Order: sequence, then structure tokens, then C-alpha cells
Amino acid sequence: MGLAVSVNGKRTTVAAVVLDDHSPQTDFFEVLTVTLESSFEVKADEADLAVQLGDAAKTISGRLRSLRPEVVVIRRADRPMKPSNQEGPRLRLLMDGAITAAAHQVISDTVIRNGKECGAVYGSSKDGLDAEAATLHGGKFKDATAAALSGLAENRRP
Repeated sequence: MGLAVSVNGKRTTVAAVVLDDHSPQTDFFEVLTVTLESSFEVKADEADLAVQLGDAAKTISGRLRSLRPEVVVIRRADRPMKPSNQEGPRLRLLMDGAITAAAHQVISDTVIRNGKECGAVYGSSKDGLDAEAATLHGGKFKDATAAALSGLAENRRP
């Protein structure tokens, strides 16, 4: 499963994508054998930040308990070119932390990576992985799909 947070004003959205790899574990990873099992969004816009983070974490935790993915990859924000004092990036980092903690309590194989790290694990650049993810399940789910692909590919390359 891949998770990615986006922020629009004070509203956060967690995109989640569950992929399944149908090739034998001993084969090299091949994206052609991957299918989209499900995707969903968790929207949080509660005025109280603690409630917003807690509600999103509870929802993610509940979905993980029912879906039981083997691995969860949270795609965190990339380092900005220029530091920002804006509230949006701070909110995203807080939400990343909340869903990471919730995911790790349910699925022990939970990791958090930025886009560059996801690409490296996948065996590509960030842009290459994002392009691959966009063809599989793009739009608002592209970053979560890229995170899920990096999770599937992680243990498959020699």
C-alpha cells in the first residue's frame, strides 16, 4: 500500500493505493504484472489540528486492519528548493507523522520515503517512477501509486 498526503489550505487529503504483484517472488519485478486492487481518499478538514490528525490516523488504521497489506510506504514531501515558513508544509509533515505512526502500529513493515528515495528503491529516478505510476493509476493517486510501486519492487531486485 502506498500513502501520500496533499494539503489544500487547511484541508488535508491522504491518498491510498493498494497494488498487487502477481509474478512469482523469485522473478524480477515487472510492473506489467501489477494490478490496482483498491484506492481511496481520507479527507480531513476539522478546525482543531489534533482532531484532524487523530481522525485521519484512526481512519487509516482501520482501513489497514481490514486490508492487511504486506508493506506500507508513506511518500513524504521532498525537500523544498527554498525553505518556506508556510503552514501547508508543516501541516503535511504533521499528517505524515500521524499516518506513519498509525500504519506502523498495524503493519510492522511500514516505511517513509521521499520521492527520490522511492525512485531509487524502484530502480529509477523520481520522475521515471512518477511517470510509471501515472500510467498505472495517476491523477490525485500518482504519488501514492509511486510509493506502493517502490514497496513492491523493494525486495525483488538482485
